[in-house]
Amino acid sequence: MTSKGPERSLTIHHVAPHFYPEIGGLEDSVRRFSAWLVERGHHVVVHTSALTISGERLAPRDSIDGIEIRRYEPIARRGYYRTLFRPDLSAAQLIHLHGYAVRTNDRVVREYRDRRLAFSLHHGVRMPHVDARTRVLRRGYDALVGLRTLRRVGRIVVPSVADRDWLAHHRVPADRVSILPTPLPKEAFDAGNSSWASAQTGGAPFVLYLGRLHQEKGVDDLLETVPHLPASIRLMYAGPDGGRLDALRNRARELRVEDRVRFLGVVSEGQKRSLLATCSALALPSLFEAQGLAVLEAWALGRPVVATRVGALAETISDGETGLLVPYHDVAALTQALIRVSTDRDLARKMGSLGREAAEAFRLEKLGPQLEAIYAELVGS
Repeated sequence: MTSKGPERSLTIHHVAPHFYPEIGGLEDSVRRFSAWLVERGHHVVVHTSALTISGERLAPRDSIDGIEIRRYEPIARRGYYRTLFRPDLSAAQLIHLHGYAVRTNDRVVREYRDRRLAFSLHHGVRMPHVDARTRVLRRGYDALVGLRTLRRVGRIVVPSVADRDWLAHHRVPADRVSILPTPLPKEAFDAGNSSWASAQTGGAPFVLYLGRLHQEKGVDDLLETVPHLPASIRLMYAGPDGGRLDALRNRARELRVEDRVRFLGVVSEGQKRSLLATCSALALPSLFEAQGLAVLEAWALGRPVVATRVGALAETISDGETGLLVPYHDVAALTQALIRVSTDRDLARKMGSLGREAAEAFRLEKLGPQLEAIYAELVGS
């Protein structure tokens, strides 16, 4: 908690397609910044869907970390981004929307144009999707809805320089765009207890994947590396199922590596830090990545990373220094990089140390004031 409160306490209403207890980069960012704002003396409300991604129905009212949560039954539910609900934002002094191509956010911008509006594009905007059909749909959405929405808000918050440049190319004024990545809370730097993670592998060295088991995350490519890694190395998947769990289990059996692969599901914060503190390396072989929060979490505990050269990962990671970058969907290159960091202890130690230094720039206590300054400019304009 900071020693001095804000000059002006605000009532800030966030709108997010999903929120606690859901897990993900967007959800973590909203929660971390919101908790920091509550400590600063602001009143924070998060409006979100009452249905989880898996279809579970949550209570209409809740709270966490001093954040008030209001959940709504969806009017329409067609996937993560297209869920539509109608939040009551009448009491908001400032509205902060989260997630590009979220139907709810497009409607809010049309209905509350006279309010102070901020819009965070957590998943980026400039990366071409790997799926051809999605690319076609995205081009139509940009032209007919998305860019119109963005041009109507007071401030757009993006995770990377390339997103800012994409917006400028599409005639979004540069003075309305701020770069602000997802922050790391101070506990992310606390040393994890290795005992839990070691118990999961019997003390064997392991590569860690941390995130949703979704095709876009390259989880299938990662599994294909296992037969080619040293026999002593295990692969640990930690995170909720995003539609690939059954396929991955079946493929592990086909490859005859099921005894070297573990699917841990959702893990607690303590268990996550235990995994990060113990792993030989973190692997993030995404085909599409706007920031890559797992990379920052690995760095905070001094672990080396192997990732694909896509999106913000190519901006954030210095290849050969804070991690190794490989082309996406290149299993051979991914395999060689994992072997390298898993067997060269000096290299792994050096990358982990440089990564920890890089992670310092993402501390919540450094990024929180930047968000508060954005809000101050909006309400003062």
